[in-house]
Amino acid sequence: MREDELYNNQVTAVVHGFMQVWNRFESTLSKELSQIQESLQGMHPQREHQPNTNYELFYRACNSIYPEGNKTMGEFSNALSVPLSTATRIADWLVDNGYVQRLPDSEDRRVVRVSLTDMGKELFKAIDRYIRQRMLQMLSGLTTEERVILLTLISKVVSGLKEETK
Repeated sequence: MREDELYNNQVTAVVHGFMQVWNRFESTLSKELSQIQESLQGMHPQREHQPNTNYELFYRACNSIYPEGNKTMGEFSNALSVPLSTATRIADWLVDNGYVQRLPDSEDRRVVRVSLTDMGKELFKAIDRYIRQRMLQMLSGLTTEERVILLTLISKVVSGLKEETK
């Protein structure tokens, strides 16, 4: 078997392996994230429970806001790689559920900024901790050297993807 054919077969096997476990992982993740939200709900009893929270969308959106603290709607749209109208609908959903607030820009009153509320920050941090714990569990079967190599390679792939999608 040629080297490029072997490489293609390995890539295909990895992709298929991920796809086979993804549905199970996603189902477990959704259940566990619902439990996290319920425990956070106990901290905010005045808030109505939101059973249909799209955690993937929540995490993607809030991950784009959290590091800087707030973003203009244009920056939010760019960070999510969606049209402004879609970013507005996402922001509406986040505001309606109490995760994000809209703020006026201090320098330009025409500009609207989005910022995480305390509840949004708490849920984001809880999900982030959960994902980190799950990653540590998944990596626990590797030696320290293997983890370093894997994470270095994944970081290179992520850097390459960022460059490609500029």
